[in-house]
Amino acid sequence: MPRQPLTDAIRIRPDLRGAVTLRMQRLPHDAWILRSASILVAGLIPVAALGATSHIELVVYALVGSMTALFGHGLPYAQRARTHAGLVAAIVLASACALALSAALTSTLALIAAASVFAAATKVAVEASRVGPPGAIIPTFLFSGFLFVGESWAEIPVHVALIAGAGAVAWLVVMAPALWNRRGPERRTLARMLLAAGALHEAPHDAQARRTLAAAIHDAWGAATMSGATGAERRTLEAHIVAAERVLTDPTVRGSAGSARADARAIRRGRGPFPPAPLTADESAEIAGAHAERAAPRAFADRHPILAAFRPGSPHAPFFWRVLLGCAAAAIVAHLVGVGRPFWAVVTAASLIQPNLLLTWRRAPQRTIGAVLGVGLFALVAPVALTDPLVAAVLVLVFNATAEFLIPRSYLVGQIVVTPMALIISEFGRAAPVPELVVDRLLDTVIGSALGLAAALAIRNGHVRRRTKELADDLERASAGARSAADGADPAAREAARRGLISGLARLRRSFQQSDGEWWAHAVDEARVIDVERQAHRALAALEAPGGPR
Repeated sequence: MPRQPLTDAIRIRPDLRGAVTLRMQRLPHDAWILRSASILVAGLIPVAALGATSHIELVVYALVGSMTALFGHGLPYAQRARTHAGLVAAIVLASACALALSAALTSTLALIAAASVFAAATKVAVEASRVGPPGAIIPTFLFSGFLFVGESWAEIPVHVALIAGAGAVAWLVVMAPALWNRRGPERRTLARMLLAAGALHEAPHDAQARRTLAAAIHDAWGAATMSGATGAERRTLEAHIVAAERVLTDPTVRGSAGSARADARAIRRGRGPFPPAPLTADESAEIAGAHAERAAPRAFADRHPILAAFRPGSPHAPFFWRVLLGCAAAAIVAHLVGVGRPFWAVVTAASLIQPNLLLTWRRAPQRTIGAVLGVGLFALVAPVALTDPLVAAVLVLVFNATAEFLIPRSYLVGQIVVTPMALIISEFGRAAPVPELVVDRLLDTVIGSALGLAAALAIRNGHVRRRTKELADDLERASAGARSAADGADPAAREAARRGLISGLARLRRSFQQSDGEWWAHAVDEARVIDVERQAHRALAALEAPGGPR
């Protein structure tokens, strides 16, 4: 997704007019069809199996496991196999814990505390893992709903087994496209980057085009790093990324928007080798430096990003506390005003709070309006969905598949579809009066939105952008020092410079990812961050070269 412009916080206002007009954003090469098809296939298999064995009343647990099919479609298949397997295992384990707590706890306040901790931990873990869309909202909703389901100890093994079995089916479904297009994710990511490069070449002074290309380059390097491609295929992939960095640094350089679009079409539609991308000697050295960085021993935060996110002093700490306190406050207030199961207030607050304030501020009106309209849609389908498990299961799958198309284009419109899907799952098999459910969910939505936004504004994290700017300056100086060390004959100095560059690159990349969109802090130019990384990679290549600088 393109990154939003960063402006002074005092002048920012929620885009209420855009929310009300239901604007749809056009996205090139969005993989929504893969996510939609995956959830339909992964969901219909267990639905059919349970229907054939006359156990359709258990389908809600199978649907929970099936929802893991929504994740991982932006990852290269080599990384996807590991990441998705870990995701399924985490969903199964967390679901088992939530169901056990549901069986053990009877106090509503205790359940609210558990749901708030689950929501905060899930949001931080998913953000740190960078697993991609649809993000943390689905597991957050599932775990919160399980806590308030009123589980019995005897049913837990069967329910957890259903979640695990459906998750295994989902793993097979998301890996299946590798059989006929093993480089599909890399091709889509590279095509988006080339289209962004072409757009900047046409409008070299467009700040939004620069930010879009910077984000696309970041995604492309991630895909290249995780790709299973080797040899010439890997070098060509990296060459295209470096060529796009050249455009970001100077949009008037050689090449044209037309050739970038042609390459994007060839890469996106093809199955054979990537088209070549000629490089200068400096750009070849930059790739060599990137290889040297990846070959070096990685820090704990790079090897275990989720564990590092929960360490004392982690930059994720303000995000954790925002979610925890926002969800707890929303659920407690909802409980005090008479909502029977205030889990939806937890879900609303958690879905609204984002890692930075800018996205949280912009999402608030869309989330609130979309959820209110979605509750109205739920009221229309609830009389049928809550009495027929098979109809409920089919509606969940259809709403879920439709949301994958809508949400990337209009968060508000997507919420109108997601809300009834989530409420059908949470109320599965219950016979509560529909008007009462609608009133409770509307109260939860308003309370959750208000208190979630209040928590995000109250807990500040203004140092992160200043830190990113300082790290970029430090790495630029380290690159200059490394080039001097490469000219010398002191092995100790060369090794110290090498370690400094690798450590500086890792710190800058982590800080940059965590800082985007935080208010009350110094702005950071994404293009400058990438340019500093390029300098560091070239300096690193000079240190690695046997004869000194190249």
